[in-house]
Amino acid sequence: MDSFYYQSFPGRWKHLLLLVTLLAPLFLLAQEKRTGVTGIVRNERQDGIPGVSVTIKNETNGGIASTQTNASGVFRFPALAAGGPYTIQFSSIGYEPTLQSGITLTAGATQQLAIVLKESTSSLNQVVVVGYGVQRRKEITGAVASVRSADLKDQPVTTFEQAIAGKVAGVQVLQNTGAPGGSMSVRIRGLNSISAGIDPLYVIDGMPLSNDLKNLQGATDVVNIAGQASFQKSPDPLSTLNSDDIATIDILKDASSAAIYGSRASNGVVLITTKKGKPVGPPAFGYSMYAGFQQVSKKIKLMDAYEWAKYSYDAKNNAYLDFRPSGKITDDNATRGSSNYQIAPETLPYLAGQQGLVNTDWQDALFRTAPIQNHTLSASGGSDKFQYYISGNYLDQTGIILGSGYKRYGVRANLTADLTSRVRVGVSINPTFDHYDLINSEGPWTFDGVLSNALKAAPIFPVYNADGSLATNRQNIWAFGYSGGENPVALATRIKDKMDHIRNLGSACGEYEIVKGLKFKTFFGADINYFSRNYFRPSTLGTYKPIQQGAPTIPKGSAQTALSTNWLWENTLTYQFSIHDKHKFDVLAGYTSQRNVTKASETDGTGFPNDAVQTLNAATITSGTSTESQWSLVSYLGRVNYNYDDKYFVSASIRSDGSSRFGANNKWGYFPAVSGGWLISNESFFKVKPISELKARLSYGTSGNFQIANYAAYDLLSSNGYVLGPGTGNAVNGAGLSQPANPDLTWEKTLQLNAGLDIGLFTNRIYLSADYYRATTSNLLLNVPVALSSGFGTALKNIGKVRNSGVEFGLNTRNLTGAFIWNTSFNIAANKNEVLQLGANNAPIISDGGNGTISQLYITKVGAPIGSYYGYINGGVFKNQAEIDAYPHYSSTKPGDRKFIDFNNDKKIDASDRTDMGSYFPKFIWGLSNEFRYKGFDLNIALQAVHGNKIMNLQRRFLYNSEGNANQMVEELGYWKSPADPGDGNTMRPNRVATGNSTQPSSFFVEDGSYVRLRNLTIGYSFNQRLLRNKVQQLRVYLSGQNIYTWTKYTGYNPEVNARPDSPLSQGEDYGTYPLPKTFTAGINLLF
Repeated sequence: MDSFYYQSFPGRWKHLLLLVTLLAPLFLLAQEKRTGVTGIVRNERQDGIPGVSVTIKNETNGGIASTQTNASGVFRFPALAAGGPYTIQFSSIGYEPTLQSGITLTAGATQQLAIVLKESTSSLNQVVVVGYGVQRRKEITGAVASVRSADLKDQPVTTFEQAIAGKVAGVQVLQNTGAPGGSMSVRIRGLNSISAGIDPLYVIDGMPLSNDLKNLQGATDVVNIAGQASFQKSPDPLSTLNSDDIATIDILKDASSAAIYGSRASNGVVLITTKKGKPVGPPAFGYSMYAGFQQVSKKIKLMDAYEWAKYSYDAKNNAYLDFRPSGKITDDNATRGSSNYQIAPETLPYLAGQQGLVNTDWQDALFRTAPIQNHTLSASGGSDKFQYYISGNYLDQTGIILGSGYKRYGVRANLTADLTSRVRVGVSINPTFDHYDLINSEGPWTFDGVLSNALKAAPIFPVYNADGSLATNRQNIWAFGYSGGENPVALATRIKDKMDHIRNLGSACGEYEIVKGLKFKTFFGADINYFSRNYFRPSTLGTYKPIQQGAPTIPKGSAQTALSTNWLWENTLTYQFSIHDKHKFDVLAGYTSQRNVTKASETDGTGFPNDAVQTLNAATITSGTSTESQWSLVSYLGRVNYNYDDKYFVSASIRSDGSSRFGANNKWGYFPAVSGGWLISNESFFKVKPISELKARLSYGTSGNFQIANYAAYDLLSSNGYVLGPGTGNAVNGAGLSQPANPDLTWEKTLQLNAGLDIGLFTNRIYLSADYYRATTSNLLLNVPVALSSGFGTALKNIGKVRNSGVEFGLNTRNLTGAFIWNTSFNIAANKNEVLQLGANNAPIISDGGNGTISQLYITKVGAPIGSYYGYINGGVFKNQAEIDAYPHYSSTKPGDRKFIDFNNDKKIDASDRTDMGSYFPKFIWGLSNEFRYKGFDLNIALQAVHGNKIMNLQRRFLYNSEGNANQMVEELGYWKSPADPGDGNTMRPNRVATGNSTQPSSFFVEDGSYVRLRNLTIGYSFNQRLLRNKVQQLRVYLSGQNIYTWTKYTGYNPEVNARPDSPLSQGEDYGTYPLPKTFTAGINLLF
C-alpha cells in the first residue's frame, strides 16, 4: 500500500492543488465577515412569532429595508452598511409595536437582537380587512369588530361561528341545533326584516357566499323528504370552512362600513380571510388535532314508569267522572266504554306496586357518548416572489343521538406570485366533501320526530322485545302510549337518511400596478355546491303516517339532488397617494357582476320489493319534481378615504346595485355612506396623562336587503286541473296565474347612524370601545290584502318599517404582566327592536307556529318587537268551585282546570283576551374571557350570556298537557288533586279529555330563556423552544371543554334554541330540537 501511495502521490498532489486553487475564493468569502443584523422575535411566553413586519432604517442616509420573521420568529438583514445609526421597527397584528433605535453596526460584524412583543389591548394599531381592501384600525371610522385566529384555536368546534360566540359586542351567535354539521344563526344588531332574509353576508377571501337552496321558489326544499314537514334546516353553508385555515374574521356592523356591499349588507357583513404563505424563511409544516367525546348537556326530567302509570290512571278516572258523574273509579273498562276512560291493562302491575317491571328512560336509550376527532396538516412558505399555504383537513363527528353523524374532508391551497415588479397573481382553491347521517330531530312525533317520540313515549314500554329485536308500533305495542307513537330508537336507526355535499370554493385574481400607487385588480370567483340526499323508511316501522292515515306497509323512499353555481367577476382600481406627507388618500372604484343558477329535483317512490332493496329503480314512482331558479347582480362601487396627519379621517362610499329580483321600475338601488373620525390623542394640545389613545367616530349610511325569492316581482304560473264538458266532463291539466307581478317591488333599505368612542388608558393596558347606533329599515315587504277583483287575496308590497337601536361596549385589559400574565376581555350589548309601521292601517300580523300546526301563535304589531308571542295570560288553576263562580271561565271548566286572565276585563274569556307575551329578543347579551399564562402554561375561560329573552316551549304543550297519554314532565307531579289538595297551584288536574285550556297558546308555554354558559375552558402547555429539537419549532398540548355547563331556568334542552331561524315572524320556538352536546377533547399543535 505504501508503495502504491508514494508512486501515485505526484498525480494526487496535482489534483489536490487544482482543487484548492478553485475553492480558494470560496474559503476567502467564508472567512469574510458580513455586516448585518439578525434576531428572533418572541411573545411574552417566549414563543417565536411568525409574520412580524420588521423595517430597518439608516437614519444617516435614509435607506430602508423590510422583511418578515419566519415561522420560528427569526429575521435577518444580512448585508448592511457599517455605521448608522439604525432604527428597527417591529409590528404585528395583536401586538404593541416596538422600536429599537440607536443601533450602530461594526464593519464585518453581525449584531444579534432578542425582541419581545407585548400583546396589545389597543385595536388602533391593528390591520383590519374591510370591504375591498384593508385599513389600519386607527383609520376606521365605522363599527368594525375583529376576531383573530388565536381566538379560534384549541376549541372543539366544527364551525367558526361556535368559536366567536360571546366574543364580539352586538353579535349574537345562536347554535339552533346540536346536530352534527347543523346550522348556526348569526344576528348582528337585531332583526331588520319581517319577510326577507335575516342572515348577514359572508365573504370568504373576497367571494360573497349565497345559500340559494333557500331561494328555490316553488321548489321542494332539499331537506324535505317524502312529504314530511321541513323541520330540519339546510346544512350550514359555512360548515365546510376549516377554522384552522382562518387568519382573521372582521365583522362590519354599521351601515357605513357595510354599505360598500350595498343591497346585501343590511344584516351586517362578515369578512373571513384565510391564511396565506410568508415571503421569508424555509417551509413551515404544521399539524394540529384534537380528539375526545361528546355527551348530552342536559336531559329533560320526565316521570318514571310508576309515576306515569299513576298519573295516567288519575287522568282516565277524571275524564270518566266528568263524562259520567254517577260513575265510580272502580268501574271496569266495559262499563267505562270509550278508550279515553279505560284503564290500560299494562298499567295495573305498576299501580299495584309490583317491582322489577320495565322502566324505560327513552332519553338514555336514544342518547350516547359520541366520539369526535379533527385533524389538519398544513404547509406554508415561499420567497419574495412566490408564497403558498396548503392544508388538508379531516373531521369526524358522531352525533350524541343514535343514527346521526357528520364527516368532512377538505383541502385548501392559497397561492400568490409576483410575475414582475408590477404584476401579482393569486389562486385560491378549497374543495370539500361533507357526509351527513341525518335523523328527524326537529319534527313532531307525527312526522317520525325522534326526540318528540322519545319525550312522549310511555316508560312502561321496552326498547327491545324479548328476542332482542326492536319493539315497534307494528307489533301492536299500544302506539307507545299515544296515537301515532313509535319507538324512537327504531326511528333513529332504521330510517336511512343520508346526504352528501360536494363544494368547490375558489378564486383567481391578478393585480397590475400601472404607476406607483395606482393598481388595477381583476378577480374571478366561483362557489359550486352539489347536494345529493337519499331517504328510505323500511316496512318494519309502524304504519302510522299523517299523510296516509291508512297503512303503508311497504317501504318508502326518496332521492333528491341540487346543484348551485355561483359566479363572480370583479374589476377594481385603487389609488393610494399623499400630498406633503400629511394628506393621504385611498381611492377605490369598481365594477362587479354575479350570477347564480340553482337546480333541484326530487323523486319519491313506494312499492319496494323488500327492505333490502333501497334504490328507486326497484320502486313504483309516486311523484317527481324539478325546478330551476337563477338571479344576477350587477354593481358599480366607489369609495374615498382621507387621512390628515393621522388625526382626522373621512370616508365616503357609494354602491349601485342592479338586481334581477326586483320590479321593472326599481331594478337599481343606490347605497351611499359617509363617516368621520378624530384621533384626539394625536393632537398636540391633548396631554391627559392616563389616556394614551382617544378616538371619536361618527357614521351614517344606507344598506339594503335583496334576500327575497328570485321571482317575487314577476307573474308566476302554477299547474291546475280543470273539468271541461257536460256531465262529469273530462279532466284536463292547465296552468293558471298564481302570483301577480309587481313592477314597483323594491329593496328594503336600512339607514343607520353610529357614534363611537375608543379609549386607551395607562399605555393601553385598559382599552374601551363604546358604540351607540340607531338603524331604521323601511320598505319592508309584506303580503297585504288586495281587491278580490284582482283574482288574488294578497300581494307582496313594500309598506313596513322597523327600528333597531342600542349600545355596545367592549373592554380589554392587561391586568398582570411579567412572568404571570392575566388578560381579560369583556363585551356587553343591548338592542331594542320596534316595529314602526305596517301599512296604511298598521294592522297587526298574526302568524302561526309549530311549522303551521299551531295557529295564531305570534303577533307583529306597531310599537312592539317583530314576532312577539301571542296568547292568553296564565292565571294558574282554579282551586275550587267558588273560584270558578267568581271569575270568567269556559262553561266546561272544573276545579283543577287552567285559569286564563280576563285581560280586557269584559267578564268573559275569549280571543280578545289574547295579548303580547314577550319575545325572543334579549334585553342584553354579554361575553367574558380570561386568559392566564405562566411560563409555558396557559388557562383560558370563556363565558357567554343572554338575558331577558323568552322562549316559546311547545314541548310543554304535550309534556305538560295533563292528558296522561304521553309521558309528562316530572314537575307535573305537583298537580291538583282536590280542593283540599290543590298542588302547586299552577299544574292542572290530570284529564284524558282536556277542556282545551291545556293546549291553547298561553304564557304557560313561555319561559325565561336567560342563561349564562361556560362556553369554553382550555388548559395547555407550550414547550419552550430551548427544549425542542431543531426540527420542531413549536409544540403545544392542551385539554379543552366546550359548552361545559349552563346556568338557566329554562326547562328545555337548550336556551339557545331557535327551531325556525329563517322565519323572522316566528323566532324562539322550541319543538324538541337536537340537544347541544358538551364536548371534552385533548389536542396537540405542532410546527416543524
